[in-house]
Amino acid sequence: MERKFYCSFFIVLCLITCLTSAACTIFMVNDGRHIWVGNNEDESPDLKYRLWFYPQQRETYGYMIWTELSDEEKLNKIMYKNPQGGMNEHGLFMDYTAIDEIAAIRNPNKQDRSEEVVTDVLKTCKTVQEAVSYIGAFNLVRLTGAQLFIADAGGDYAIVHANYCIRKTSRNFALTNYTVNNNHYEPCWRRDTAMKYLAQDWVYHLNDMAFLLEKTIQKKPSDIISNYSMATDLHAKQIHLYYKGDFSRAVTISLKKELNAGIHQRDMASYFP
Repeated sequence: MERKFYCSFFIVLCLITCLTSAACTIFMVNDGRHIWVGNNEDESPDLKYRLWFYPQQRETYGYMIWTELSDEEKLNKIMYKNPQGGMNEHGLFMDYTAIDEIAAIRNPNKQDRSEEVVTDVLKTCKTVQEAVSYIGAFNLVRLTGAQLFIADAGGDYAIVHANYCIRKTSRNFALTNYTVNNNHYEPCWRRDTAMKYLAQDWVYHLNDMAFLLEKTIQKKPSDIISNYSMATDLHAKQIHLYYKGDFSRAVTISLKKELNAGIHQRDMASYFP
């Protein structure tokens, strides 16, 4: 009976998560000296989050992921199976943006996969090309209402949906909440702001990333706000974390340092007492 309740509650939680993950902004910068990824996680303001760290093992790379956090600790023990994003020791970075649902078209020659791919990709891939090759073996039957953004420390990137994979077309790029397949465009003040800013031919520093993240956040009175923002240096494998739209202070998370501390988790709010 307990197991049935546990599984049912988890399914409900996953459905709620899909519904509340309403918006995000992701952008990538490659100025020849730095590879930056910026992302705003835009959801209901009452949601909470956790960071998970897993060091290298014999056959897997070290990596970190971030997930939503439940008040039910039993659920948190398996939340790592449903990450919002992550990065590994080679600077491979992954994150999602929600889009309108597009039904998956199955390829009968591929294996159906309903489980998340993020954790497995971070464990086994160094580059975008390796990640795309890994993912390409599956029908991603669950990835119908979101696009998966993948970037690496070499400046490559890809956008993956159940029905398409878009490869790098420009040095700098931004993604929000509509499909970009076949160069599709829709007016979106967040993506338009990012693309205009990223058209500048200069060297981008952390203050530039924070500036653009702040320019593209969502905030009250909207019922969707930017709960956290990340400016990630893929060369250094460092995340500069901002919380609840406050860009007056940042917490710098070194993936190397965290992995040296062994397997552990930390609630995001605890970084900002």
